Amino acid sequence: MSYDVITIGDAMRDIFLFPSLEEMEKPVEGEIIHPKESFEEFLVFGLGDKITVSDVAFSIGGTANNVAVGLARLGLKVGICTALGDDNAGREIAEQISKKNVDTAYIKTYRGQHSSFSVIVSYKGERTIFVYHAFGPENFSLPENPQTKWLYLGPMAEGYDRIFDSTVSLKVKENIKVAINPGAVQIEKGMHTFGGLLRMIDVIFLNRQEAEDISGLRGMPQVKELARTIHLEGPKMVVITAGKDGAYAFNGIDFFRVGAYPGHRLDATGAGDAFASAYLAAIASGEEMQTALKWGVTNSASVIGKIGAQEGLLGKGVIKRRVKEYKWPADTLRFS
Repeated sequence: MSYDVITIGDAMRDIFLFPSLEEMEKPVEGEIIHPKESFEEFLVFGLGDKITVSDVAFSIGGTANNVAVGLARLGLKVGICTALGDDNAGREIAEQISKKNVDTAYIKTYRGQHSSFSVIVSYKGERTIFVYHAFGPENFSLPENPQTKWLYLGPMAEGYDRIFDSTVSLKVKENIKVAINPGAVQIEKGMHTFGGLLRMIDVIFLNRQEAEDISGLRGMPQVKELARTIHLEGPKMVVITAGKDGAYAFNGIDFFRVGAYPGHRLDATGAGDAFASAYLAAIASGEEMQTALKWGVTNSASVIGKIGAQEGLLGKGVIKRRVKEYKWPADTLRFS
């Protein structure tokens, strides 16, 4: 089978907890928290406290899963390379992925193992995530000769080197295009973490804080400076999301910014994955960078208005209509 995109990375069960606002907003006596950064905020509860949960929701997630489903929703032929346990959660995840028109041929199931899961504490539209990674990159069975135009690499734990090396080989042999959303392990190590893959990356997705960390620039640099610095290291297209300030893209020549698409923020889970899937779908379909940014912020705005990372994902017809009908303010749509 041939694909437009194969995604590689996590698929997991998501459990959403919505704590009682009244209880979470009680003061914590006798404790002073000193943030490392001026913008840091904290969700605090006492050790041994029993916190009332006002609501709970269940979904499936994981970056590779979310992006695969988002791409399929936008009409692309998609496969996913991931690992699951043979428990009830694993079977449910595989079933849901298949139902959402993502091919499951490259999912590897491990007997006697639990599947990965996350517990997401959702509070006032933001979320704190507790993640259990049952599997690492060594458990992902990347096909030797995948018939695909793109590979999308999601965040990965230690041991990602094998996947990166295999991607380099595929890039050289098959001329496959590569998109990547590096995780905390790669961000912490900086640009050299990508090794030989660095100059073969076609699109790299980062949020602003990740861009600052991976570039090594300090002192609140401008987004254009961040994008230029990262681009000089190898990636052909640098895409940086900035929440309510929208998103940016730079390809070494053109620098575009699009402001955020308006919407009600209910739960931020999956916003970055929704953006990446729409941006990549647009680029893979031959759209320009500026249009791809519009697709990204529009899809992201839809997802944060729902609970879970996949509930609000848009189809191609809807996203194109919304992008066309929305009157983009001049101050949120520019290039230089």
